[in-house]
Amino acid sequence: MAPRTVLLASIDGLRPDALSPQRTPNLWSLLNRGCHTLSARSVMPSVTLPCHTSMMRGVDVDRHGITTNLFQPLARPVPSLFDVATGQGVECAMFFNWGPLRDLCEPESAADIVIHASFSQPEDDAFVTEALERYVARRRYGLVFLYLGHTDHTGHQFGWMSDEYLAAASHADACLGRAIRAIADRWGEPNVLALSDHGGHGRAHGTDLPEDMTIPFLLAGPDVPRLGELPGEVRLFDAAPTVAGLLGIQPSPIWEGRDALDRLKAAEA
Repeated sequence: MAPRTVLLASIDGLRPDALSPQRTPNLWSLLNRGCHTLSARSVMPSVTLPCHTSMMRGVDVDRHGITTNLFQPLARPVPSLFDVATGQGVECAMFFNWGPLRDLCEPESAADIVIHASFSQPEDDAFVTEALERYVARRRYGLVFLYLGHTDHTGHQFGWMSDEYLAAASHADACLGRAIRAIADRWGEPNVLALSDHGGHGRAHGTDLPEDMTIPFLLAGPDVPRLGELPGEVRLFDAAPTVAGLLGIQPSPIWEGRDALDRLKAAEA
């Protein structure tokens, strides 16, 4: 039997205190049936491209050197999660609605990539979700990445924790639920890591304020133990080794992050 698909879902700008059983039932379900922390820590600057580079390349900003939303080739290359997974025979797919994320991996490290260059409307999150639904119906992937950017856009436009922002978070949650169901209906229940890149305050982010730096980190699925709160400090760059562990592949020795599930097992030993 093929290993279960892993869905890595990033909801841009999602603060942990935006989650609730009523507003974000799919995220809340992940929280209650696996392992989680609502106090994981992002990286500085808490800005989308530096954060996602750390998320996917398993290292802090001072190692990869991306400090703005403008990509620059890494002086000392670090393989991304997709580079490592593809190199070990895992079929990967990426669905995102913010163009600069194209630089998260080498061009040939995903079998399929769908880029939608807008996140200003809720329909933009729906667009990439619908693309995911179509693609997973015809092809089985080991690793699927879904990025939903409208929550961040709404935070900048109306303010973090505004009514409009919370509605965008609810819509992103619904898109996440659709993605999970699409994979489950065709290929079996996936293992899921759902998280954010950063939070926000007022109409901005990028600082070391707790509102900007604190992110959710939610793990659930058939291969994830139902053990509740993750111990210790979980960092954004723990995402890559954690997903590698769920995929059953070897992490890059360059990565600085740690598999969050290994940390949990060590705490229980």
